Amino acid sequence: MNKLNQLLLGCLLASFFLACSNPKAEEEEVLCDAETTNISPVNPNGDSELALVMRNLYFEADSLKKRIMDHNGNVSDEFIEQLQRVHTATPTDPTVKTDEFKAYNELLINQAKALQEADSNRTEIFNQLVNRCIDCHQVVCPGPIKRIKKLTIH
Repeated sequence: MNKLNQLLLGCLLASFFLACSNPKAEEEEVLCDAETTNISPVNPNGDSELALVMRNLYFEADSLKKRIMDHNGNVSDEFIEQLQRVHTATPTDPTVKTDEFKAYNELLINQAKALQEADSNRTEIFNQLVNRCIDCHQVVCPGPIKRIKKLTIH
């Protein structure tokens, strides 16, 4: 995968966490309704649709990490649909939806599809997925990088 594709994929993952509506949100406890898997807002002024989508993607990625480590699961179609939803979700700051942002998001979707189709090396491919998130966040919204790094499988 060339650097542009890696950069674009990283942007996509980063877009999951891109909705940096509140720098303190990374440190705050994020509430999740276990019955409906709806993510509760943590920003007292309200979270954007994109922030909520990314927060949900984080929880899904954390669950995926555990399934990959246990060798009993992989990326679901629903996860990929959530990645695609990043394209249409309303961000806190509309200026973040640049061509670069969209390219990162496409890279991330492609990386998730590669993981879904992989018969082996899932840990490595999952970690590449996480790195694509980090790549994008380094460019667009660095706040959640510390949290995203925790998804890496060691």
